Amino acid sequence: MRPPEAELFFPTGLAMSPDDRVLFALSANSDLRYDSGTINAIDVELVHAAVLAARGGTTDPACTSDLDTPGAIECDEAPFTIGGAGVRVGNFASSLAVQDKSGGNLRLLVPVRGDPSVTWIEWDAASRQLSCGGGAGFELCSDEHRLTRMREDGDLPELADEPYDIAVDSVAEVAVVTHLRSGTATLVHSPAAGTPVLADALGGLFAGNTNALPGATGVAGRLDGDRNIFYVQSRTEDRIQMLTVAHQDGSLPFLVPSSYFFLNGVGGAGGASSDSRGVVFDATGDRAYMINRSPPSLMIYDTSLDPSGVPYNRLAGVSDVCREASSLAVADGGIGERAFVSCFNSGEVYVIDPRGASSVESVISVGRAPFAMVAAESRQLLFVSTFLEDSVAVIDLDPTSSTFYRVVMRIGVRS
Repeated sequence: MRPPEAELFFPTGLAMSPDDRVLFALSANSDLRYDSGTINAIDVELVHAAVLAARGGTTDPACTSDLDTPGAIECDEAPFTIGGAGVRVGNFASSLAVQDKSGGNLRLLVPVRGDPSVTWIEWDAASRQLSCGGGAGFELCSDEHRLTRMREDGDLPELADEPYDIAVDSVAEVAVVTHLRSGTATLVHSPAAGTPVLADALGGLFAGNTNALPGATGVAGRLDGDRNIFYVQSRTEDRIQMLTVAHQDGSLPFLVPSSYFFLNGVGGAGGASSDSRGVVFDATGDRAYMINRSPPSLMIYDTSLDPSGVPYNRLAGVSDVCREASSLAVADGGIGERAFVSCFNSGEVYVIDPRGASSVESVISVGRAPFAMVAAESRQLLFVSTFLEDSVAVIDLDPTSSTFYRVVMRIGVRS
């Protein structure tokens, strides 16, 4: 059955346009209720206007008071969704990333676990529409927009199973995809003026353990550009593998494993952390935030460069967080940079102040199974997908507001 337009169902990945005007929301179709997952484009300006109106005592016509969250509004998603802009993708996608092609035009890259593939989708700034080769209407992305085989060469391997997370470098025009059940990293070459292609893959980056097969999880680039370093996490090893991208004239780029370091600042007798689930860098690339499930912690690393140009990778701070953390975001809402950790089991978001050795500043109740997060810093809002409520929670980051660090809006009527 074809999924409905402008409706969220098992939302997972979220991504924000660079100008903070459009939120791209991925629905995973995790119960296979429909024939595909979806990506919808949500107008952040309309969301912000509804939040400001509610703050002043006026409720948007598409919204009602949220009886479970005093001071918040619960809204039908359709009036806040850009009409006709959505597309359909494969099932069980968990993340998406935005490539800035300049001029407001964007490309979305989506690791899809159900296919498996890396699906690419174009955003046209003038028409405010997504397209992926499937024709008019609420299109299903065509095979030409699904990357499934290395270099599109029938003699080369297919994409590894379980593509999970993705990091995009818009300057270098590449992306790195992790694979949850093989410890593999895949490189996507994505020229802004051309067609993306699976350029390279490195397997065996991590070993398995007694409980699970080898798995690569979170990935992030230190700083966009030709000298970028991608940090790759694992669910089975207490180690960060660093990768760089190399080029040779006339050939596609390829991945080069560089050094690695162990997460041995906190943990048991050996000081080891494991089951890492997210890594984010600050805007300078000199600080990395990492979440781990064992022990439940947020670690902050000094990733500034030494005189030889190599990151120090020194532990600078650590804070206890919830069990089963699912994602991580970093944003400055007006009082300095903060790290936000979503807690899938407890339905909370932890707010970490990174100053000094770091500390927990607040714990926000957001709803069942918070999964991904992304901020619109210029609007002082944090968006959180709530996987089991078919909605996106909106948190106020304005320190001058009476609703600071509270859910003020839900996009989607909760199931």
